Amino acid sequence: MSAVATFTLRDLNRRPAEVLEAVRKFGFVEVCARSGEVFTLAPKVPHRKTRKAKNFPDFSGRWKRMREFGHLPPPDAENERIDRIIAGEE
Repeated sequence: MSAVATFTLRDLNRRPAEVLEAVRKFGFVEVCARSGEVFTLAPKVPHRKTRKAKNFPDFSGRWKRMREFGHLPPPDAENERIDRIIAGEE
């Protein structure tokens, strides 16, 4: 016999962290209503598309082309200033 955690709707309302922890522990829980209905609460597994390395753009090639066109990156001192501006310090 498998261990199934059973909660009431009041438990779900007043102690949601405990209910969710049981879902993580057991994989699913049952939530019982006063009307006799029983609901199953389980985590949804996201569908993730896997990207292969060949699908990523060639950033080193882009930087090389930008340098060929005459683009020069800002000096390190300017990068530090940009970082401070982004952080809201300046």
